Amino acid sequence: MATESLTFPSTLDMNNLPILRIKLNTPPLRCIVEAILPKLLENFENVSAEVVQCPDLTKSPFNLTSEGLCGDENVFDISDVTNLIPSIKREKLYNVKDLKQITGSDPLVIIGACAGPYPFFGADSECVENVKITGDHVENGTHAFMTKSVDDVAECFHKSLPDNEMRFSMMANFFTSNGIKGEVLKIVCEIRKGPLNFSTCIREALVKHFGDEIIALGGVILIENGKVKVHVVKPSLLKIPIKSEKELSNWVHFFELSPPSVGVGCIVSHDPVISINYFYKG
Repeated sequence: MATESLTFPSTLDMNNLPILRIKLNTPPLRCIVEAILPKLLENFENVSAEVVQCPDLTKSPFNLTSEGLCGDENVFDISDVTNLIPSIKREKLYNVKDLKQITGSDPLVIIGACAGPYPFFGADSECVENVKITGDHVENGTHAFMTKSVDDVAECFHKSLPDNEMRFSMMANFFTSNGIKGEVLKIVCEIRKGPLNFSTCIREALVKHFGDEIIALGGVILIENGKVKVHVVKPSLLKIPIKSEKELSNWVHFFELSPPSVGVGCIVSHDPVISINYFYKG
């Protein structure tokens, strides 16, 4: 494992960066069910959606750092592709601990996707963020995924981050909460028959039902059957200049994951603005 270069830029304090706070629409969960069911039924053979009490997400197969998803829920969209195009901005290094001061939440649970801490690995990576901060105590269940080439064939591998490594690079999409149990949506879809995937179905359904109102959902997805196509960044992004978003696929390898697999993240119906650093307040 690479050690951090003494000349590498220091971590930015997100509390000192521009933050745009937006109040989201938070309709009852039963209204979300009514909104998303028609679109899901158009694209999957078997669909159910209901409001249930959240199971214990610390247990298998989820293995999150918190039991639930409720309490002071927020969705963060931190930076954007301008940190990648036309070249990587290595100085864009952040720490998820800053979100605790921004939200004022204690405990604070953070799940979602981000670019991994380049100084820690000495290579580019993508992270499945899974962190719980209670007071000064940190429980870090984050996994970083990287690629390497063996005989010109890309291989994917992952490493767990230690509790004291809280940094991420360049951009992130996070769902945060107090991590307590409560009512959640349980959505089950089987046998895809239409052109839209699961997340696109939900996003388009929210736009159709709620119009210009911004709706955000955060949580965990369990894939029990079928394969999922995912991407992981190539070992060194610096070697491949990118001129536009259309060329971003040149930076990643695509893989098929076999079940079971678990994902975390958030879905936002549509972007309200374009901004370098902002978060949605639920």
